[in-house]
Amino acid sequence: MYGGFFRLYLTEKEDVHLNRRYIAAVAPLPDRVLQVDFVSGSRLLLDMKPYLDKIRFRPLADTLVWNSAVTNGIFVRFGNVELSHDEILSMAEQEH
Repeated sequence: MYGGFFRLYLTEKEDVHLNRRYIAAVAPLPDRVLQVDFVSGSRLLLDMKPYLDKIRFRPLADTLVWNSAVTNGIFVRFGNVELSHDEILSMAEQEH
């Protein structure tokens, strides 16, 4: 392991994929609606109320946790609760 250190070399294509951002911004709106603004310019309003009875999403019932929503461009985090952009799109698709 060369003294406990190793380096991962990525091709340019792999590096671009790892740095891809899908979500531009998130806003926790009243009544547990999550506004997700995508880098494409699209906006999604996701009703999270139907998910609050699931163990994973129960922390979102707490107003402080709900209002802590942040994004790194790929995931949305509310404290320890994390959603990927793919999961958000899947949840939105199930609403219709």
